[in-house]
Amino acid sequence: MTLQDTLGFASIPMLGLGVGCCAASGFVALAAPAREMQPDDEVAESLRSVDFDDFDAWTARLALLILLDEALADEKVIAALAGEQVSRQDVRAQLVADDALLTRIRIEQDRSVSAGKHPSSVTSPLASLRGGQYFWLAATAIFGVGYVSLMRAAWPLLSLPMHVFAIVGFCAVAALSARMLARRVPDVLGIPRRPHQTEPHPDLLRIGDRGGHLLAEVVVPAVLDYARVHRSRRHGTALVLNGVSGLREAESAETLMTAGAERLRRIIERTDSGAVALAGSRGVGKTTAIEAMRHGRLTTAGEPPLVVMASAPANYEARDFVLHLHALLCRTVIDKTNEALLPFWPFSKRSIWAVLRQGVARLLRFLLFAGFALGAAVLLWGAPLSRFPVEIAALLTTAVADLPVSAGVLWESQPTAHIIALVLIALVAWRLALAFVLAPFDLLTRSGIRRRHRDLFELRSAAVRQLAQTRFLQTYTTGWSGKLSLPLKGEAGRTWSTQRAEQQLTHPEVVETLRSFAAETSQTLRKTGLIERMVIAIDELDKIGEPEKAHQFINDIKGVFGVPGCLFFVSVSDDAVLNFEQRGLGIRDAFDSAFSEMVRLDHFTLDESRRWVASRVEGITEQFCYLCHCLSGGLPRDLRRYAVEMVDVAATVHQPSLATVTETLVRRDLSSKIHALTALTTTLDTTSDHVALTARLLAIPDTGDPLELARVAVDLVEESAEGSVNETDALRWNAACFTLFCATLLEVFGNNLDQDQLSMEFHHLALARRQMAAHPQLAWQRIVDFRKARDLDPGVQVEA
Repeated sequence: MTLQDTLGFASIPMLGLGVGCCAASGFVALAAPAREMQPDDEVAESLRSVDFDDFDAWTARLALLILLDEALADEKVIAALAGEQVSRQDVRAQLVADDALLTRIRIEQDRSVSAGKHPSSVTSPLASLRGGQYFWLAATAIFGVGYVSLMRAAWPLLSLPMHVFAIVGFCAVAALSARMLARRVPDVLGIPRRPHQTEPHPDLLRIGDRGGHLLAEVVVPAVLDYARVHRSRRHGTALVLNGVSGLREAESAETLMTAGAERLRRIIERTDSGAVALAGSRGVGKTTAIEAMRHGRLTTAGEPPLVVMASAPANYEARDFVLHLHALLCRTVIDKTNEALLPFWPFSKRSIWAVLRQGVARLLRFLLFAGFALGAAVLLWGAPLSRFPVEIAALLTTAVADLPVSAGVLWESQPTAHIIALVLIALVAWRLALAFVLAPFDLLTRSGIRRRHRDLFELRSAAVRQLAQTRFLQTYTTGWSGKLSLPLKGEAGRTWSTQRAEQQLTHPEVVETLRSFAAETSQTLRKTGLIERMVIAIDELDKIGEPEKAHQFINDIKGVFGVPGCLFFVSVSDDAVLNFEQRGLGIRDAFDSAFSEMVRLDHFTLDESRRWVASRVEGITEQFCYLCHCLSGGLPRDLRRYAVEMVDVAATVHQPSLATVTETLVRRDLSSKIHALTALTTTLDTTSDHVALTARLLAIPDTGDPLELARVAVDLVEESAEGSVNETDALRWNAACFTLFCATLLEVFGNNLDQDQLSMEFHHLALARRQMAAHPQLAWQRIVDFRKARDLDPGVQVEA
């Protein structure tokens, strides 16, 4: 069969394909309006009604509308809203009117415009194409050119009816190609947008390339927060867990934005230098807040800050701590620059080994491909393996000798199997030649990248050099020697050498070195766009027991504060908060002079505890959230601990009831507390009163009835002398208060606790739990008032 006959037969299905495509395009055109998303009426209305009086606010609202639509179309967001049983329309209506979100959008718009990051209004149509549009453009061109080429080759062999059929097919292919280009790449054809198009021009939104960041870091978290706050509350006395996440210390979970966390976020976004004190009792979440800064969970604009975190030592030398802080900053800078430059140039041994492994992997992939391709070529050629290279070489020699006709020789004089074998050999040769050709270009590219990123390379070199200086005492040796040969085999020589040992830096020099390096780091990393702010956090200062030592520590290190472009956070104790709040009253101390702001992190409120537990324990009901809040007193560390213990109970008992969980947690806490109080009684003098108190305390954990526990607590209080402040009566008050607290929880959190009984009064139990250690009488009164309101055992109403 000749080539013309083959084209004649092949033209028939090709022309049929063209007519079929024409019919299919008609069906697609009819069905398309049903599948396309209907235009958003609110966005379209915003585009039609431009507010020229406040154009900036109008563009911010328009950008928020677009971003909200994208967020609400995300599968994860849809699943989260469905899980919390929150309406998408309610979310959209509320967040569009949220002034805080609009403010963040406007801030990003101003930053984008001032930085010149918004896209130009005059761009090439091809420059605006995405990867998928390039595919459709190429596919349409190949389809049309292929059909025209085939029809041209087969035209002389076709009859008149087939000519008509070919023309109809050509019209169908042209129409289908034009329609595909109009739908997929309208900018190339210069087709204007449809009148009902709801997507405004990017320049109109004025957010430039910050749209993805705003969507991921601002809008989506706002939608999820709204869903958690306004979730449909679940009620029930059976603990059914659908999923648990973020309860363990090592797990990374979303930060609950309390009032303190919101203030921290505002400080980070508005301030780039200074010193801020982070106050609060132990377990309130100061370290968690610093970790949230490190992972960027407290920022809504820009990149996460570069956070250097150091723990304050109990026993310290100021110079040693500043050196330690300097070394941590150097290591952080090295890691950050390595992360930015590693795609271009390997630094550490680990990265060099990674590059070597990558090279070996590429070589193995090439050898595998070449083995399969050459093996297939040998089989298709049909010659013995020893003759295969000789015949290929002879054929190529013949083709090269007569280049104008070489293509015809390879096409006409060889069977199809040989042609396929030659194509496989050509592919192997092409990949091998491409690797050799690209190697020098790769080296040149790396050299150019090093020049372009010279600031980062210099900063990394400075960090490596200063890290070595902080760890080692360096010695430098210089010298020279000479030798003179004399007659009769005589020699004379002399050697000069100088040795210098580097003197240790003094404390002021160490502080100045750290300040200059921190300023250089902040300036370089901000200029290169890797970070927008740098934070140095000093944690656990509140664990220094003596206030005088803490004040001395601040006095010794506050010289490093005030670095331009570097914000310092220091966790301090509640005493420091009191001293700071007394400023202006003629009382000034180290904390007042060192810090520009003081942020206090408080215990969780009842609503915040509910949100925290519900976001980590999926499917939990309100009754169990209230129980955790009352047991923990709103202290985040204890709230996590009780939530973990509650999940552990559910792991051993299938869907435990509220009474079972309460009994387990409360009895465990009661035994632990009584054990600690009993240990304190052993430190007192051995008297009959102390022996009797010890015996009464040891009997408390064995008391099963909650009402009996309440009576035991009343008896302990009645035994204490009125107005007494001795240690024995203090132990009685602590034991009585905690016993009454446990009895109240056992009575209230039973299986009959329904939705109507849940109220904000339960927060008074959490306040009582929080005040027990310092003010047991005040905590006792709160518990008694709660019991009166609930009509629990009217006989237990002893006033404090």
